[in-house]
Amino acid sequence: MKAVALSSLLVASASLVSAQSAAYGQCGGNGWTGATTCVSGYTCTKVNDWYSQCVPGAATTTAQQPTTPSVPTTTATNPQPTSGGTDLPYGTLVQRCTVPNTIAITFDDGPYTWTSALIDSLNRANVTATFFVVGTMYGCIYNYADVIQKAYNSGHQIASHTWSHKDLTGQAASGIQTEVTRLETALKKILGIKPKWLRPPYGGQNSNVLSTLRGYNYKVVTWNLDSEDWNGASVASSQSKFNALGADPRIIPLEHDALQSTAQQLGPWIAQWANSKGLRAVTLSECLGESIPGGQYELVGGATPRDNTWVC
Repeated sequence: MKAVALSSLLVASASLVSAQSAAYGQCGGNGWTGATTCVSGYTCTKVNDWYSQCVPGAATTTAQQPTTPSVPTTTATNPQPTSGGTDLPYGTLVQRCTVPNTIAITFDDGPYTWTSALIDSLNRANVTATFFVVGTMYGCIYNYADVIQKAYNSGHQIASHTWSHKDLTGQAASGIQTEVTRLETALKKILGIKPKWLRPPYGGQNSNVLSTLRGYNYKVVTWNLDSEDWNGASVASSQSKFNALGADPRIIPLEHDALQSTAQQLGPWIAQWANSKGLRAVTLSECLGESIPGGQYELVGGATPRDNTWVC
């Protein structure tokens, strides 16, 4: 598909999501039985303006889940070995791996309750993934600092999904700046890095978004396989999409670690599926032939001690 056609398709898709927010307000994740219904003991709870999911207990009245208690902060030191490669220029837009026999498993919207166990599953399968993290979607990112450090220290790639998951196509340059720099500040404190890769919420991008992100030293990635876990697709339905692929698909699939069914079932299954097909499930930068960690991050010092600025 030509770049112009892809751009038009993604912008149209983002507009469709905004226009049909009520339709996408159905509950998903653990306890979901169908449109807007939850099993006994779970309540359909709003997460943001376009998504809700079943959570244990009574409904909350805010758009976010209750804040997770603060956790101790440990020093983040990435043991992943360095490797050579050709780093893509800022402003690049990609949706597909280029290195043969690789796939880049990606997870959006975290970190959240289920992310830590998902990392354990990926580590056991000896695969690496890329986590596109948000500042304030499922609580405050600083309360999940240990989870982000765990992913980073395990060799998974950490990338930006903006501060508050706003559609960037509806933002002026100043709004885009706020969305990216607030998350940068958090990741500098938690990990001592600034990510070079960003996935725009809803996949929404246009010339203004791309030029602005280029100015802030970002490369942009969307996807070429949507598990549709965010839309209430069953794990079996998502699995069928992978099983229908041919050899060497070089996919960048879209999943969400904030959904329990994805973190506990679909994500670990994709890792095993890749291994069974003889594919290397690697980080985004690795599947694009970039250097490690140069293609992934700007290193801006070590993680800083937790203090009273670690708040959202």
